[in-house]
Amino acid sequence: MAGASPVGDRVLARVPHALLLVACLGAAAALAHERFVRHDLKVSLKTEFFGRHAGELLGLHPSMLRIGVNGFAVLATFLLLWFSRHAAVEAVQRFVLVRIGGRAQRALHAAFCFFSDRPVRSRAFHATGQWAMALFLRSPALVLMYSATHDSLVMPSYPLDPASAAFFKFAQAGLAILILTQTLLPLCGALILGTWLYLFRWGWMVAIDAVPILTVAAVYVTSPWSSHRVAITRLNPSQARAVRLVLGFGFLALGWLKVYNYNLVAGVADNYPAVLDDPLVRFFALGTDAAYRREAWVVAFGIAEILSGFLLMVGIFTRLWAALMIFVFTKLLLVDFGWEEIPHIYPIAALLALAFSNELASEVQEVERRVNHWRREGRLLREALAVGVPAVLIALAVVFPLLVFLSYFDRSTL
Repeated sequence: MAGASPVGDRVLARVPHALLLVACLGAAAALAHERFVRHDLKVSLKTEFFGRHAGELLGLHPSMLRIGVNGFAVLATFLLLWFSRHAAVEAVQRFVLVRIGGRAQRALHAAFCFFSDRPVRSRAFHATGQWAMALFLRSPALVLMYSATHDSLVMPSYPLDPASAAFFKFAQAGLAILILTQTLLPLCGALILGTWLYLFRWGWMVAIDAVPILTVAAVYVTSPWSSHRVAITRLNPSQARAVRLVLGFGFLALGWLKVYNYNLVAGVADNYPAVLDDPLVRFFALGTDAAYRREAWVVAFGIAEILSGFLLMVGIFTRLWAALMIFVFTKLLLVDFGWEEIPHIYPIAALLALAFSNELASEVQEVERRVNHWRREGRLLREALAVGVPAVLIALAVVFPLLVFLSYFDRSTL
């Protein structure tokens, strides 16, 4: 491409690699709520893998360190792509879109805007966004009614105490009616938050599993009290940010929970051994010792979900992650595990509402502003530093501190 900007060429050259990494991170969601499926541990793990190793870099097992390095490389790559995406947009517009016309140009432009989190202007996008918002607002009612008829609270995995079962079943049915009729949504949000707090009776790890239900609660509490009279068809900027932050944090926390409670994840692998051969998760375990295959798989799986959750939380390629996770969660619900996985409707609906929202923003706008400033000034070295230094520092901070911190704790009895 004669005349293309150097930064644009570099970004476009990375696109095939980025697509591979996207596919790898897709496996992060594949067992996001493994607590709901069979997870009895049949073969004990080599617990020394997860502990401290004197004389090794950062005190980590070499294979554990290798997984961390792999995760760091993936995260840094996506950050580099995000910070450089404006140069890619310019390159595509100058050297691709101007050479085609008509419907093909409009379709390609819409697709490029969609996956780069830019506003999409089309009737189909707007109409799908309205439908997604309707599903998002009403999705908790579906789960509440299902749980009420199965003697459970919010999620089928949390059975009700027979002594109070009748009260909670009627309460869930009543709340579901309020939600379906879009009545008193702020009250519904408060009740959902209270229900989530009640889940702590099963332990803090159970509450982390249920974090996705807080996404819709955040929207309910910011809705008008006369919600039954108002057509709520889109997320406003503050609601879109709240949904993204809560949902992304939920996946991030679940990822670290996998590394922390490794026996639970290994138990899933023991009951579904095919997951150990999943090439998408194995990507993060490249270069690890084959003698620690199961242990490496557990940590690699956790790191994959950590990265996808962090990128969603920060608002980097939000629609890309949303589309990927929607596919995986829908497959889990309809193909793999059935209606026992009905809580996945929560993240599916939230991700759909985000994917078809034009109110997306990132938490790293200041970095983007500096990159664009140096790009306009033609200062390629400063632009490269503004892109590379934050990408490296953020990736290091996300992956290694907690990985090292958790290695100090014995979790073998969990």
